[in-house]
Amino acid sequence: FLPGFSLTASFRERLLSVRMIPRELGASFLAVLSFGLGRTGFSGFVTATTAAYRGLAESVLEEIGAEVFEKHLATEIYPESRALVRAHQEMGHTLAIISSATRYQAEPMARELGIEHVLCTELEVENGVFTGRVVHPTCYGEGKAHAAIALAGRSDIDLRESYFYTDSHEDLPLLEIVGRP
Repeated sequence: FLPGFSLTASFRERLLSVRMIPRELGASFLAVLSFGLGRTGFSGFVTATTAAYRGLAESVLEEIGAEVFEKHLATEIYPESRALVRAHQEMGHTLAIISSATRYQAEPMARELGIEHVLCTELEVENGVFTGRVVHPTCYGEGKAHAAIALAGRSDIDLRESYFYTDSHEDLPLLEIVGRP
C-alpha cells in the first residue's frame, strides 16, 4: 500500500514527540539490531520492543496510530493501491489487510480504504492496559498464512480463488496458499 514500513513512522513520531520512555528506546534499539543481524526472529523482535508497553494504556497507541497515519502515511498510499482496493470492492470481494504490524498501525489505513478485516500482530491487553506480552503466533511468515486460513474458515472464503499482494519475501507462505498470488 505504501513505501517503507509504518513502524518506522510510528517509532519516529513517539521519539520526536517525547512520548517514548527511555526503556522503550533502549529495548527498541537492541531489538532492531538483533533482528537485523538475524539473531532474533520476528516474534522475539516484537516481544522485545513491546515489553516496555507494560502498564501503558492502550488508548495511547490508538491515538498515536491515528496521528501517525494522518500526519505521515495517509498521503503516502499509492494511488494504484487505492484503485486496486476499489476494484476489488466493486467486484464484491472480501478484503483484508494481513500485516505483521499491530492494529494500531494497520487499522487507520483499513478505515481509510474501507477494508473491514485487519489481521495483524496482537499485543496482550487487560482492562485497557498493555501487559507487555505479545499474543502468539505473530502475524509474520507462517503466521500470516494461519491468519488467512482462519479468516477464510470464518467467512466462507475459498483461498484458491483469493488474491494476495505483497512486497516481501516473508509472505511466501501466504503467497503459496492463495490461488492468485
